[in-house]
Amino acid sequence: MNIKKIGIYFMCTLLLSGCSSSSLMLDTEEEDSRTEDIKNVDESGETDDSNLLNSSDEKTSEDDSESNSSDQSDNDEAVWDSPMAEYVPESPYSYYIKFVNEEIATRSDDKYFSDYITGDYKYVCCDLSGDGIAELVILSFEDDEERLVVFSYDSDKDEIYNSINRKYNSDCDYISKNGFALINSYEDESGNRYSGKTDDESYTQKISIILSDDSSKMGYSLFQWKREAGSSEYDGPSEDIYDQIMEMASDQVIFSEGKDPGDMIPYLEECEESFEDSIEEYKKFKQSGNGIFRNLSIIDLPDNEYKEADAAYEAFLNNETTVRCEYGIKAYNTSFSYIYGEKYTLSQWLDQDDSDTLETRYIDCGNDGSKELVVSVTEELNQEPFEYIYVISFYDGHLYLRFLTQSSSRSDTSIGDNGYILDGGSSSEYVEIINEAFLDSDIIFHYIYQLKKVSGEGLRDYFTDIDEEAEELLTIYIYNIDDETYYVAYYDYEEVTTEADHTDFMKSCEEQGIVFSSQEDIDELIEEQKYSNGF
Repeated sequence: MNIKKIGIYFMCTLLLSGCSSSSLMLDTEEEDSRTEDIKNVDESGETDDSNLLNSSDEKTSEDDSESNSSDQSDNDEAVWDSPMAEYVPESPYSYYIKFVNEEIATRSDDKYFSDYITGDYKYVCCDLSGDGIAELVILSFEDDEERLVVFSYDSDKDEIYNSINRKYNSDCDYISKNGFALINSYEDESGNRYSGKTDDESYTQKISIILSDDSSKMGYSLFQWKREAGSSEYDGPSEDIYDQIMEMASDQVIFSEGKDPGDMIPYLEECEESFEDSIEEYKKFKQSGNGIFRNLSIIDLPDNEYKEADAAYEAFLNNETTVRCEYGIKAYNTSFSYIYGEKYTLSQWLDQDDSDTLETRYIDCGNDGSKELVVSVTEELNQEPFEYIYVISFYDGHLYLRFLTQSSSRSDTSIGDNGYILDGGSSSEYVEIINEAFLDSDIIFHYIYQLKKVSGEGLRDYFTDIDEEAEELLTIYIYNIDDETYYVAYYDYEEVTTEADHTDFMKSCEEQGIVFSSQEDIDELIEEQKYSNGF
């Protein structure tokens, strides 16, 4: 990334000075924090610079460089020739239009657009999640209070959800074209949070870099700096990172004004028409190392080209090259999230100073003759081993992260030599989970089946009219096979095989359209699934 220094110090001074409002307003909302699986961001949102690549650890030999690799092209317009190069995600705009037209409501909240926004507003669509799919960003005004209200689209469920809803001040807060919101807030000695401006050093100012998030209306804090109000000294990620962020924050989106919800419909329709072009531009932008990333030193990381997979895998294990992150990464049973275009070295996943252990092996997903690298990093959490598992593939000279999961004593996940995945654990005292799945030759994830063994009080979450006998003695196996649901009943640990043995609860279920299958029939279906997929 070519960082221009012109105007940085002006912007830093302006942003650190806080909002132009002359008074403070109580804000009881709290920042969301999340422990990152990838450990370059700590719980407070601060970057751990020690996890960035240490150039002294680079071990690339001249012979290997000449025979197997070449420096990454300097052509910023070159798009990765990657496994998902042709992939275009589903456009969110038709759903935004339905939402604005009051045809659909948000999930969880079950609210319509008019429930969130009344009166005049400003609007724009821009990516605040790191995936290139734009959010619908609204600045609303109510009772002299300005709020940032962001709506996101979940393509897996075809749902709209409210991803950010918090106080905002246009005089000092920013929505950057580089994919984030910069938010200022103040906190007094009692922990009460305020929006506004003050030079009273009894207050602590926080500058937070926010991304949209599906678990908190406050958004996810990617970076954060703290200082005593009125002071020029602050705690947080390095000065270089601060300077880069402040420069990017100065490149702001342009909002349009609206009075009625329908005022934004023509704009949303235009965005729909240009969606595919915008995705291609986004790919070029991020793949060239531009915009926001969890590791802003990404442009300095080695991303070499190799003729053979073996050489590329060995280079990665020696911290001589990176794996790329693009569309198509399957994060299974893990909270890992990434920003499109990010790159990781092994040193960012493995903290040897923290007693992390590393295991590597090769597998052949789909038995097609090509091999994938599995990297397993185990660390101690609460005195128990916790394993992060990454599957990496070689494609057209470079490495790509394709699948990752995690394994622990509560949820054990394993990957076989042919890409077969077995996962077992419990979601509660009354629900045991067993899943079998696989990665095909294109490293695409597929389920063979999903199983929940539900008993006791857990039955109440899945069935109505639960009686005492059912709660004490019944266990229902709930299978999902090829998007069809099947039920197998066990009474006191023995399968119920005849209708004469059906309990009153089972008869009640049948009256509601639930059909109970035999375990033998289900096993045959599972074997058919395995056979049809080469297992």
